[in-house]
Amino acid sequence: MPNILGHKTQDEAGLEVHQFSPLVNVQCSPHLKPFLCSVYTPKCVSGRRQAPCRALCEQARSSCEPLMRSFGYQWPDALNCEAFTSESCEQVPPLRYLEKSPSSCQAITSPHCKDLPYTQTILPGILGHTTQEEANLAINTFMPLIELNCSPYMKPFLCSAFFPKCVSGVAQSPCRVLCEQVRSRCEPVLNSFSHKWPKDLRCEAFTNEHCGQYGMSSSGGVCEPITIPMCQGLSYNQTTVPNLMGHTSQRESVMKMAFFNSMVQAACPADTQVFLCRVYAPQCVEGQVQRPCRSMCEKAKRDCEGLIAKFGLSWPDELQCHLYPEENCISDKSKLEVLRAEEVLVKLNAGGYTIHGKPLTLKTAQLLMILMDRNKSGDLDVEEFLKLQHFVAYIRREYAENYESRNPPAVTQTQMKKAIAAHSMKLSACCSPFCISHQGSPHRITFH
Repeated sequence: MPNILGHKTQDEAGLEVHQFSPLVNVQCSPHLKPFLCSVYTPKCVSGRRQAPCRALCEQARSSCEPLMRSFGYQWPDALNCEAFTSESCEQVPPLRYLEKSPSSCQAITSPHCKDLPYTQTILPGILGHTTQEEANLAINTFMPLIELNCSPYMKPFLCSAFFPKCVSGVAQSPCRVLCEQVRSRCEPVLNSFSHKWPKDLRCEAFTNEHCGQYGMSSSGGVCEPITIPMCQGLSYNQTTVPNLMGHTSQRESVMKMAFFNSMVQAACPADTQVFLCRVYAPQCVEGQVQRPCRSMCEKAKRDCEGLIAKFGLSWPDELQCHLYPEENCISDKSKLEVLRAEEVLVKLNAGGYTIHGKPLTLKTAQLLMILMDRNKSGDLDVEEFLKLQHFVAYIRREYAENYESRNPPAVTQTQMKKAIAAHSMKLSACCSPFCISHQGSPHRITFH
């Protein structure tokens, strides 16, 4: 003594630090008490007092200042964190929540946070709210920002801060990568309205221990829904950018793969397209990209290389199989999604497989499934569905082109027979507008 605030005795320091007892008792931060003690009763090293640690101050302030403000108090100027040093800091642990008994976990009641990957929370959290009602009122202030959709991760991040996940009575820290993704996109929006990013939501205060549940990795990888039309209906629906080709957006991926993919659709087996999608829209799991195996590449190249050569094309250099791993990868034996007739119909219509703007019917989808269902299982796996897409796209194109070329518009059976003969299909006599049957199969496929 004296300490840095000028108190000459411990009794004098004790009288003043006592004003913080309510904050310590509500446990707004596990770092508050050690920080206050380092200020009011600093550690003595070789006859000299050790300066308080700036990081410890920032940890305590970020959690407790919001609670103080809610009662009309400000963080004391005498405890300004910028006035402290980082030189003599002992290692400050990352922000943690206080352990509670298992009974402290409670079901989330906030309507804003009902669709999270978890359903249990614990309070008080890092923001000091002691009830869900109090936390819900606070999160309401961010609703305009959520509605502006500055980031698709804004709501999950806010919910993880205001309603932290509770596991065995312990609250999990929000994901730092998630926070950084949100802040990078939403802070400019806040600034445009003359607002700043809240100090109590500083990303540096969070950890990367629990990022997987949000589709993110500790290295910053982020999963996003697949939007590439030719890669719909796979056994996965999340990808990440940049992809294995270095494309920084799915829009760029579509442009780059469009021409080669059209050749693959016209000439190659459907599993070749599965491989292409594994490259251009690789599967993403918890922010980590899942690379296709070398064996998948070799099979795709073996089945397709000779066929595209007829069009004067060679297998692309960027798809050389030695670039892909033999272990810790996705093989062609991976589990495939299966689709029922109703799902097939939705995907075909969503993909634009219509005739002059008229959507296909469920009856058409059911008949198409009979044609492509190799094992008679009553559903289609991803390879069967991709073959179905190729078939429908080809027949639709031939029908539309021949229909539009005649005056009045019409398509003859002879025209369609010639157009589809190369695809081992034959035309059966029927009415509007045409029927298709597979060689050796009695099924007739009618487009309505």
